Amino acid sequence: MKALFVIFGATGDLAKRKLFPALYQLEKKRELNENFAIVAVARKDYTQKEYILELEKAIVEFGNVAENRSEKQEIWKRFTERITYQVLDFNGEEGYESLSESLKRLDKDWDTHGNRLFYLAVGPDYFGKIAIKINKHHLYEKDRGWKRLMIEKPFGRDLITAKELNKELRKVFEEEEIFRIDHYLVKEMVENLLVLRGGNQLFEPTWNKEHIKEVQIISTEKEGIGRRAAYYDKAGALRDMVQNHLLQMLALTTMDLPDRLTSEGLRREKEKILNSLQPIESNRMKKQMVLGQYEGYTNEEDVEKNSTRETYVAVTAYLNHPRWEGVPFFLITGKGLDKKEAKIVLKYHLPVGECCLDHKEQDLPENRLTVNIQPLEGVVVEFNTKKPGTKDTILPVKMDFCQNCMAGINTPEAYEKLILDALDGDHASFTHWEEVKATWTYMDPLISWAEKNGDQVVIYSKGSEGPKKEEVNNEDSEDN
Repeated sequence: MKALFVIFGATGDLAKRKLFPALYQLEKKRELNENFAIVAVARKDYTQKEYILELEKAIVEFGNVAENRSEKQEIWKRFTERITYQVLDFNGEEGYESLSESLKRLDKDWDTHGNRLFYLAVGPDYFGKIAIKINKHHLYEKDRGWKRLMIEKPFGRDLITAKELNKELRKVFEEEEIFRIDHYLVKEMVENLLVLRGGNQLFEPTWNKEHIKEVQIISTEKEGIGRRAAYYDKAGALRDMVQNHLLQMLALTTMDLPDRLTSEGLRREKEKILNSLQPIESNRMKKQMVLGQYEGYTNEEDVEKNSTRETYVAVTAYLNHPRWEGVPFFLITGKGLDKKEAKIVLKYHLPVGECCLDHKEQDLPENRLTVNIQPLEGVVVEFNTKKPGTKDTILPVKMDFCQNCMAGINTPEAYEKLILDALDGDHASFTHWEEVKATWTYMDPLISWAEKNGDQVVIYSKGSEGPKKEEVNNEDSEDN
């Protein structure tokens, strides 16, 4: 797609770790249009040459660069010819006038037909401010080409601030021009979830409360908060992971499949699920939510010494939805745990009636379907069979599809697909305002309760599984 890709915050961690390595890979694969140029905008007073040198260090560190020396030089030459660095004070006025002139010149040089994709790789406090200045200083041409805006989470801190931010953005951009990023939506196995359901008669007919007794949606990390204390100690696990990533995975897991997998069809069905989330009353919070903090969190740099911010959370959610009524959904996330993984686990009811085998001396294991999202990508089906021999012994077995293990599979990074989708105007991998509004409506009471009840935060050892299992799965579904 022909366009100018304008990145605000081009010297920050997000740009160096994710955006430019993804763009480099797209260049390497020759997936960037020949009429595509990148305008890197930031406050640091770099020259063009200094910025390119800094960028090269970042891509060597965080990107998969070509191994062949001559090939690397060729790709790097093509790639850097697309990039223009421009110094800009986000709060000022003069720099935007200069940027506007640069974009007009580059549009002619690259023949981009006035198409502009703006990426705000900046702190959330700047989202609305920059959007307004984009309009004020004519960084796009109203009667020529298209304009689009890509923004990262967090989209507000609660429903009120999310509405305020959306109001600011909508002064400049229409809803269909705004691309709110949730990078979990473009992880290969999250996308594959819809194909797994819709493409297999084996699964979709049993994808309901009659057959599934509970669902776990899990995303955990071994590392602590690292250098994110300034953000994380204000946000916590509820805002950082549950409000966006986990609820989006829940929506994709549970929604009715639309007749066609269009972005509009997906949005409509996800919105129905998110609006069906059953509110948790204050007297049920302790039963349906567990909060934890890893030992030593308050010793992290820039963390308040008396902070009760949660680094672990397990929420038991329910849906007021005919397909899923009464089924508990365990949303679990945390930092400083024993493993890094993201997965969706569906546990099935045991067979009704007597089993064909005499299993009085052994429990009949439940069937499970596990969709592994990261670090390994794949699907595991657990079912029961008879152990070979003269005794009627039940043998649980696993059928394991490992996508990473397949020769020739090269799963693209999330940001590669996000950039291409935004350039194509495809919203399927992004969140609509109505989805954001629904998730904050559900999350606000949980966050409010957590912030008022810091004494409920359980300290757990770093490198452990988190708070004890009985503290997590403490909800009796019959109470609901």
